[in-house]
Amino acid sequence: LDLGCGNNKIHNAVGLDIIPLPGVDIVHDMEIYPYPITSNTFDTIYCYHVLEHVSDMVKTMEEIYRVGRDKGLVYIRGPHCSCNSTVWIDPTHKRGLSIRMFADYFSKEGRWSYYTKTNFSIKKIRLNYVLTDSNSRIPKVISSSLSFLANINLTTQLLCERIWSYWFGGFEEIEVVLKI
Repeated sequence: LDLGCGNNKIHNAVGLDIIPLPGVDIVHDMEIYPYPITSNTFDTIYCYHVLEHVSDMVKTMEEIYRVGRDKGLVYIRGPHCSCNSTVWIDPTHKRGLSIRMFADYFSKEGRWSYYTKTNFSIKKIRLNYVLTDSNSRIPKVISSSLSFLANINLTTQLLCERIWSYWFGGFEEIEVVLKI
């Protein structure tokens, strides 16, 4: 399932989007719950640059959890909360995404997981200093070096999220892989 697929639907995925673009299989507003999808349907769900647009992140994550199969994977990419240009340049964005959002609220061991009906486990988190598919003016060696240092382990990621982003500018993108 490719949620918010737009014109760039993942090959062999079922695409869901609010606009009936070519390749969109299910025309549906992600802010209307439940989605017109049977529970426990998908082994793989992609949410590439879509979660920052929804008003109710908790309900959306609960829907993703509902339509995914046990042990299925959810691939998420979106603007990291530390980067003003990627979060707020688009007037349709409602938030940036952060490590703690997924670790504290949507992870089964999360500090505030009792606020949701999800039970995800975190398989991977990565901070990207520059969007992986952008044509940035920042030299690749600088971007790659900062991304490498930021992703040594969870401690360096949290340190970057909290402190480094104010010294070197924010991380443009966060990638998260969750297991249902």
